Amino acid sequence: MLVSGYVLAGLAVGADVPASWTLIAETAPANARGKLAGVAQVLWMLGPVVVLGLAFALSSLGVLGIRIVFAHLFVVAIVLWAMRRGMSESRMWKDATESATVTLASFKALFTRPLVGPLLFLAGMYGFWNLMAGTNGFYLPFILRTVGDQSQAMSVGLQALSFLLVGLGVAFVFMPLVDRTNQKRLFMVGALLQICALLLFAVFPLSTGVALAYVLVLGVSGGFAAQPFFQLWSGEMFPTTLRSTAQGLMFAIVRISLGIWSLFVPAITKAGFHTLAWILVGFLVISALLGLCFAPSNAGKSLDELHPEQARRGRRFTREPAREPTRN
Repeated sequence: MLVSGYVLAGLAVGADVPASWTLIAETAPANARGKLAGVAQVLWMLGPVVVLGLAFALSSLGVLGIRIVFAHLFVVAIVLWAMRRGMSESRMWKDATESATVTLASFKALFTRPLVGPLLFLAGMYGFWNLMAGTNGFYLPFILRTVGDQSQAMSVGLQALSFLLVGLGVAFVFMPLVDRTNQKRLFMVGALLQICALLLFAVFPLSTGVALAYVLVLGVSGGFAAQPFFQLWSGEMFPTTLRSTAQGLMFAIVRISLGIWSLFVPAITKAGFHTLAWILVGFLVISALLGLCFAPSNAGKSLDELHPEQARRGRRFTREPAREPTRN
């Protein structure tokens, strides 16, 4: 049952995330595209906070408590499904598909210039960061319980706090600044703070104080580091007809890589927790260097400005509304 549910959830996420991120990018005003992308990130972080909090509150009920948690997720999914039935495609998509036929074979264009560069940059930047983030999400409670002195309740509480702090970082740093500041600079500040957070685990013996400082620094800086910028930049750096395709391909590469990496994490942890921490620092350094070298800063620019050739094609093939007859 668990494996079947995991497969279905994975397929749903793979189909859902690129489509939702694309719609946000294509319908947002140019001067608020980053801010509206941040709203999605805040809600994404609040989801785990609610689930972890609910699971903790219902932990005394055993399996029944777990079933209640999944039942509430089912209700949320049904409500969202009903709301989405009233949504429509963006103007950009409608205009673009008037002049081009989008097929499964269209993804081949992603491996040609000038699109292969952004594809490799974003997959690398987000991929190396996600190796750290995935390890943190999967194994932080395990690490805190087996290497440190924290209880299960403390482990779950710190994990919920980390998601909440990321949401606060998005809301109070990323959203107010991303559309009116140098995006590469903001990204680098978040990346450097996250490297400092991992260095706490790499250098100092694990204790409650070190774990709390790690959660605080990593969480807040995560609100304006790789995750929200990947959503924003992946929606900007590809033309409309390939935007969701590119996001889906990169998401698949990143997630599959994380799954393969996760097979080796328990063995590395047994060999020495500080060794794992230094490896995760290395992942963050690579992600930061890729951002430093290749990150764009498109604050205030519309998607039509970023892809003028497609914009001209779209306008050329857009049907004008019928004019009402005038009275003599």
